Amino acid sequence: MAEAVTQHDALPHRPSRRSWAVALLVPLLSAAAVACFATTLALSSAHIHHQSDACRYMVVPWTHFASSYGGLLAAIAATLVYLLMSRARRRRGIQPTSGWQSWVPTLFVVIAGFMIPLTALTVALTHKEATEAAANIGKPLCEG
Repeated sequence: MAEAVTQHDALPHRPSRRSWAVALLVPLLSAAAVACFATTLALSSAHIHHQSDACRYMVVPWTHFASSYGGLLAAIAATLVYLLMSRARRRRGIQPTSGWQSWVPTLFVVIAGFMIPLTALTVALTHKEATEAAANIGKPLCEG
């Protein structure tokens, strides 16, 4: 039995301003995750270099924790926003648009999906580095 096509289904869906804003939120959160990941790596390298120059263990600054957790939260938020956006569209029976509102968030949610394990690893390594530094605070790092 063929289902009747309603007028709502026959007309192309014009995205609202809210859906455009949500579609742009996923790339912004994904970019924030990538930026925080890169910042965490740079801060960690700088801290290790600074410890080597001082030849002693030093406390891990709070900025390492902020950037590593910020990247993880941004990647998770991008994924959740995308999933909630997709679920809301399906629930309302709206077909996804063929424009940038569908492929841009999809591309960036894939990036965010890759960033979740990477940023989780940086969080774990930041805690490991902080634990090692706290256990040896002020002790000589270099031999001799």
